[in-house]
Amino acid sequence: MLPVFHIHALAGEGRDLWLHLQPAPRGISALRLRRRDGKRCVPLDILLEGDAARSRLPGPALLEDTPQRWDVQIEVGNTGQFQQLIGTTADGADRHFFCDAVQAHGLSAYLSDSASSLALFTAPLEQHAMTVEAENLRAAFPSLLEQLPLQEDLVLFESFFGRAYAGNPRYIYEALRRMRPDLRCVWAYNGDEQIPGNPQRVIRGSAEYLRLLAQAKYRVNNILFTAHGRKPQTRYLQTWHGTPLKRLGYDITVTGPEVEARDNLYRESRAWTLLLSENRYSSDVLRRAFRYDGPILEAGYPVADPLVAPVSAREDTLARLALPSGHRFVLYAPTWRDSQQVGHWQFDFDLQLDLVKVAAALAPDQILLLRGHHLVSTGLQELTLPANVRDVSQVDDASELCAIADVLITDYSSIFFDYATTGRPILFYCYDLEHYAEQVRGFYLDMAQDLPGPIARSTEELVALLADLPAVQATHADRYAAFRERFCALNDGSAAERVVDAFFGPFPSRSRFLSDLVALAGNGPAEDDARLRGLIQRYLADAEAISTLLYERLSPPEQERFLVWFLKRWAGIDRVAPGELAHYLAEVDRIRAEPRPPITIGDGQYVLQDLRPQGHDFRLASYAWALSIHDILFDQYQSEDFRVRPGEVIIDAGGFIGDTAVLFCAKTGNDCQVHAFELLDENIALFEHNLHLNGVADRVVLNKRALSDHSDGSLLIRQARLQGATSVGAGDGPGERIATITLDDYVAQHGLQRVDLIKMDIEGSEIPALLGAVQTIRRFRPKLALCLYHKWDDVLTIPRFIAGLGIPYRFNFKWVQLPQGWEAVLLAQPCEEARP
Repeated sequence: MLPVFHIHALAGEGRDLWLHLQPAPRGISALRLRRRDGKRCVPLDILLEGDAARSRLPGPALLEDTPQRWDVQIEVGNTGQFQQLIGTTADGADRHFFCDAVQAHGLSAYLSDSASSLALFTAPLEQHAMTVEAENLRAAFPSLLEQLPLQEDLVLFESFFGRAYAGNPRYIYEALRRMRPDLRCVWAYNGDEQIPGNPQRVIRGSAEYLRLLAQAKYRVNNILFTAHGRKPQTRYLQTWHGTPLKRLGYDITVTGPEVEARDNLYRESRAWTLLLSENRYSSDVLRRAFRYDGPILEAGYPVADPLVAPVSAREDTLARLALPSGHRFVLYAPTWRDSQQVGHWQFDFDLQLDLVKVAAALAPDQILLLRGHHLVSTGLQELTLPANVRDVSQVDDASELCAIADVLITDYSSIFFDYATTGRPILFYCYDLEHYAEQVRGFYLDMAQDLPGPIARSTEELVALLADLPAVQATHADRYAAFRERFCALNDGSAAERVVDAFFGPFPSRSRFLSDLVALAGNGPAEDDARLRGLIQRYLADAEAISTLLYERLSPPEQERFLVWFLKRWAGIDRVAPGELAHYLAEVDRIRAEPRPPITIGDGQYVLQDLRPQGHDFRLASYAWALSIHDILFDQYQSEDFRVRPGEVIIDAGGFIGDTAVLFCAKTGNDCQVHAFELLDENIALFEHNLHLNGVADRVVLNKRALSDHSDGSLLIRQARLQGATSVGAGDGPGERIATITLDDYVAQHGLQRVDLIKMDIEGSEIPALLGAVQTIRRFRPKLALCLYHKWDDVLTIPRFIAGLGIPYRFNFKWVQLPQGWEAVLLAQPCEEARP
């Protein structure tokens, strides 16, 4: 019968604790507290009271500046061998069934996940409270799964218990950023490395982590998360972390930490919806070792993708890892030893390699890189290394080291399966081969027959192999080729993309518009990721229509310009060519530097602008801020084959101060008729002044009417913050009500016999105005110059309106206002066969 644990605090400053065991374990002879890292043990006295026992826990003696975990261990029968104290508790549902404050620290007791063994946790108060909250929340994880809503676009990544941005999850994430930017990625990562895209990061095991784990539609891990279970809709990709040489899970027959942990991994594996495998061999082994009968994806390993990368990437990697260029690198990457445990999933490592001899045998251009396993906590740090030996254990991702290594030395680590993708030589240093095979793990392969390189048993043998690598490669060439064919055939550099396609599915829109947009926006600054995701979410439903109605009808150069504008205007993502922006800004500075004398019109003070520096012989009275460069210098309402011509009748909706009306007159030698519509009185005063100033008053009819889809109604207009800018509102309130008229009614009232160009820049009222102009457009089939930048859906509603006319139009796209993304215009010209 397992003992039931009861703990209570003693009164007084010391705050020692009493631990009660009921019943006492049979044959108990000693108790102790052992710190998880194995560096401290505290013996405990035992008081036997009938079938119970109690022991005094010295609370203050356990406190340190950093968080610590203490296992309560028991000795039975005076054997000198201690084991975990296993039992149960009746004190509440929280995982930490006892909590107390001791000298500005928190001290709590809980049962371990793997064995229900008794453990204590101490930490400074604030940190202790946060950890206890998270661990209690983990115990209540099933309720989180029920209560919290699923987040359809959320992906939670984790690798190596949150210690590394590395392994298969890393390369899947990097491919996912390119291929599915509509998904929001979060990394459970406790390290310091900068993650591309700057995704949200959470501390593994924290309360926030558990909430995200419960809500994420997608999970990706290469070992396990801290809590078991998932929603039915959640998809969980288990990538694992290597093709196995040494036995795993239920295939292990020797007692050790992996055996103790395999039941926990088994519970986790019930939530897997897809298991990634590097090859058929791995599929068979992993299915049996994990007792997993779900789907397996054989796609190669994404972690091997960078090993197929061009040699040019080598220099970038060397610079990132602060390693010298012009050298050859020998990578030594041994695994951990289950039999050398010094703490909870912490292991000692006895190098058993004479580094001085190896260093002396290296060529002048060779450097030995030592990479300790992430579970090894001691061993390499205390070594004094020769000058040509570097400890690179701090590098999260072993693939980066494999990519630059000219030779790999390992033992039983799965790293060599991935490294064989490179075709470079592999040496095995197995000083403890028999011991490892018989007393530690055992192997799936025949070490003498199946490995793609020779085995050295001593430093001297290893040095001899390093000295004669060409002969080693020649001797093992056939075996190496067979090994690569069996284990690495799928490692072609595209594994991550295959995994993304298979697990996450294709990008939810197949439109060329959205695909090209994602390609242009991808791999930008970190802050662009969230902006792009928001943009995709807004336009996803309409992407196909935007693509067919507008985007695909533009020429390739204009398509690219459209995308640059679209990202700038609606997401704040800047892909403007620096040279073009510099030219634009230089032109702005040039025009702004031209003299613009003051002028008084009515009660207003303005400036007089000479347009000859912009290529036209006329002048404009204008606002101090208005340079007219977009309409005039950059000619935003015309393109190479979209021109006003002499004799044409032009509708100028949104006439502002008459700048475009005067420009149209100038371009046609005053041989045109312009019907302009402007609503703001101050603009109208300037408009009329400019008509007389330039002698074109007889060519322009100026109307204070609002074009709309109905006549005899009204619109509410207001002066916007910028002087001369109009805001069109709805309902009642301060402002001026302007009578509306349809363009169809206006044309009829004025007896117009032709309309050749309709230009609209009317603050987002383009669609109502166009709906009121359907008869005019169908009758005269004019050119259309329509602003697209006022409303987010203009790129859909305006092309859709044109498509509904039944008139074949060809499109051009014009955008000239580079800093903010304004002044984007769709130029629609009827095809020749569509002219009246």
